[in-house]
Amino acid sequence: MNGPDVEARGIFLDIKGLRDRPPVVLGISVEDTFEQIVTDPAFGDAALAKDLRVNRFEDEVRRLVSRCTRESRLIFAYSRQALGAIELFTTSGNAVADLYEDVRELALLWHEKSERGGTADWGLADFLADIGHPQPRHLGTKHTTSRLRYVEQQLHRHGAYDAISGGAKAKWTKVLQQNESDTRGTRAIALHASRELARGDPPA
Repeated sequence: MNGPDVEARGIFLDIKGLRDRPPVVLGISVEDTFEQIVTDPAFGDAALAKDLRVNRFEDEVRRLVSRCTRESRLIFAYSRQALGAIELFTTSGNAVADLYEDVRELALLWHEKSERGGTADWGLADFLADIGHPQPRHLGTKHTTSRLRYVEQQLHRHGAYDAISGGAKAKWTKVLQQNESDTRGTRAIALHASRELARGDPPA
């Protein structure tokens, strides 16, 4: 880590998906921008209904690695889940590992040094609440997998997003909202923790 500037320029990721399959949704936040890509073609019609790009996870990861190299940025995500998915489902695992920073580890380091009380079992929502940015409770962070399964079943049964139930559409919307909330929240935690850690460092 080289201080807050590294995090401020970072590329922040969050993925949502189903067990033992490539991610369905990839959220990317760079500075003040946010982009969402659907990376599972089974959800292609649902993506188009929300004006989202559809592309292979492998291709998106390669694009991110190229951008990091070109613009001298690092990749940040909460925990090592995203890195694990990249290593499992793409050929870019080694390249990403060299660029990857775990925001959970950064947040825990800040809490340890400041004696704030965060523990290893804290999740993203706990750290966000601690800095005064609680996540919307209606998103229900533990329901992502069941929501995706239901949406996929509905798409398979009805063949088009317009034909699926209102409940399925609501679940898809919440998955996308959760992905955006987690991506932006990960960035917020990283920026806050890095600023606090830099403030506590002695002058060079």
